[in-house]
Order: sequence, then C-alpha cells, then structure tokens
Amino acid sequence: MKRTLTMLVVATGFALSACSPSSGPSGPMSAHAMSVSTLQRVNAQAHACWLKDSDFKDYGIVPELDTTSTPRLLILPRGKPQSLPQAVIVASAGNAQFYGPLSASPLSTRINNDISRWASGSTGC
Repeated sequence: MKRTLTMLVVATGFALSACSPSSGPSGPMSAHAMSVSTLQRVNAQAHACWLKDSDFKDYGIVPELDTTSTPRLLILPRGKPQSLPQAVIVASAGNAQFYGPLSASPLSTRINNDISRWASGSTGC
C-alpha cells in the first residue's frame, strides 16, 4: 500500500512538471504557432457569431488546432460528427481562407469576409 502511494505521488509529480511552462527565453512564434493563434481567434468569433445565427443553424464547428500538421477548423453538419466537412478553414499568420462545398454556396461571401476580418484581429459579428 505504501509503495503504491509513493508511486502515485511520483507519477503525479512527473505529470505536473510536464505542464509547467518552460523557463527559457521565448523567441519569435513559429509559423505553426502563428497559424494556431490566428485560427483560435477565428474559432472564438465563429462560435460567438455563427452558432447563434439562423444562417448557420445546420452547422457545427470542430477545431483541429492541436495537430502537428496544418491546424484547421471544420464546418460540419450539426449533429453529424462523422460527416464530411462542408467547409475547411485554414490560416497563416494573419490570414485565413476556406474551401469545401460551402465555398460555392450563398454563405461563401459572408464566411470569407468574416474569417478574413477575424484573422486580422477584428472582433464582432
């Protein structure tokens, strides 16, 4: 029992130390980190604006920000997480663009304008 408790305490210590921020100097953000930051802004605004709007009532937003490949936001049919995305939003430092079936829909201009505005740092619907 005592050995199990000791192992649990040690394991918890290792887990917590892995969460500690690095104490080294922070350099400039990598291109990947800047893309993630841009998409985080777009994701926050899209959730605040689109998910409350009747034009987007049929869609949900799934962020894929913590990947080692290209971070992206997926616009999926609401309630159907296994469906093919209706739009994929990708970003670079201060720019975002999208592709997919919604790019040929009446919502395409609005989506493009919104994500471009949000990617550059603007807020609001």
